[in-house]
Amino acid sequence: MIEKVTQLNTLKIMIKKFTDNRGDFILFDSNKCDQVNVVTNPKIFTFRGMHYQEGDSAQIKTIKIIQGKVLDFLYDIDKKQTEVYFLDEHSGPLVVGKKYAHGYLTLEENTIFTYAVEGDYNPEREKIIKWNDVPRIKDVLTEYISGYGELVMSDKDKKGK
Repeated sequence: MIEKVTQLNTLKIMIKKFTDNRGDFILFDSNKCDQVNVVTNPKIFTFRGMHYQEGDSAQIKTIKIIQGKVLDFLYDIDKKQTEVYFLDEHSGPLVVGKKYAHGYLTLEENTIFTYAVEGDYNPEREKIIKWNDVPRIKDVLTEYISGYGELVMSDKDKKGK
């Protein structure tokens, strides 16, 4: 069993991973988790992001890759700085603070991961930064997909709001 405890402000997430000859069982346990989402991405070069909620609707997210590989992007809204992480099923959880927009690019087909979220989703407070409006994200994404085709993304992520 692998156990990891992550704490940020009042959110405490414990992730336990049990592995045997059948595969992995991952348990999320939280003192303040409002929702847990499982995201499946069947296609390589799927991009989701850069999402955040503003004001008192801001959320803290803890992300764990279950299967596959991603480039994960955190954008500090106040400092206008970008962090890029390579994550796979062997990576520990990544905590996204309230002042960050978040997005990712899948690097394998059938990538699956979970979000444990503190704070309720409020569509009126959701903001999306267009991927090509942030130079570092645009450069990294362009480099990764160069020669391989197009990004797979929603109309909402293409337009931003």
